[in-house]
Amino acid sequence: MASVKSNDLSFKYEAFGLKIHSVIPLPELIPSESETADITIYLGEVDLPIEDVLNEEISYKVTKNTIYRFWDVIGKFKITKSSIIIDAAHGVNKTILEYFLLGSVFATLLRLRGLFVLHASSVNINGSAIAFSGFKGYGKSTTAMAFYNEGYPIVADDYITIEFDDNNIPLISPGFPSLRLSPKSREVMGLHLEESTLNLEIIGKTYASVPASFSNNKIPLKKIYILQRGKESKIIDLKPQEAFIELVKNTFGIHMFSKLELPDNFFQCEKIVKNVDISILEISDSLEKIYKVVRIVKEDIGDRL
Repeated sequence: MASVKSNDLSFKYEAFGLKIHSVIPLPELIPSESETADITIYLGEVDLPIEDVLNEEISYKVTKNTIYRFWDVIGKFKITKSSIIIDAAHGVNKTILEYFLLGSVFATLLRLRGLFVLHASSVNINGSAIAFSGFKGYGKSTTAMAFYNEGYPIVADDYITIEFDDNNIPLISPGFPSLRLSPKSREVMGLHLEESTLNLEIIGKTYASVPASFSNNKIPLKKIYILQRGKESKIIDLKPQEAFIELVKNTFGIHMFSKLELPDNFFQCEKIVKNVDISILEISDSLEKIYKVVRIVKEDIGDRL
């Protein structure tokens, strides 16, 4: 696929506090009129053969200033601090391509820019960010959607960035006003899957737009819940060393970190533990009980905000 010239970057957006110019439309993002860009997204050829990583049974390759992400039925992505080049697989569905671009690929770029990226979804409760962290399929987006349905704005979904201001207050930047939900979660939330969103066997989830209630500014992070499965919904307090381990486990792309990068990640995790309250939130497998989780969380944070 031939490279696209810079004057084709006609789609302008904003996400995670960054201005984005793209050659392809990304309707999940917030439109921007900025003439300058922090991030550019092109279509083009990615020069590293996909076989280089498939033989190692991994989907990435890290060089000094670049990370390559690969999925054989999706395409290849060349990621730097300020650009993403997309080399799409032949015949790939545009919805699926966008799903990977706005997910793992963009989170990789944020990590390259030196941000702490955590697997989590976050909502705005009374001006403070509450985050729900956990592995894939643990209910981060569904929990956030339940709060959204109760009137609380979404801050970010699937991954969040955490940074500190001059007073060591942890802040989260707004992502984009969409949530990734499975068909089952959509059903429980009363959302109907559009016929245009196909091939769920590859991605398992689709975007649900939540533009009516979205936080557009950085807000302080007050609480992180680490989601785990249990028979009944409950909250379990964590000791600092336990909270540190959970943050390390849920750091985005931790498997891609070099030995030289790990100490900085550990330092960031320690700083978060010292400044943010972190607990386990056990939730049951029954999605129908999700609003009980909302009630438990609201009771737990009632005295903390």
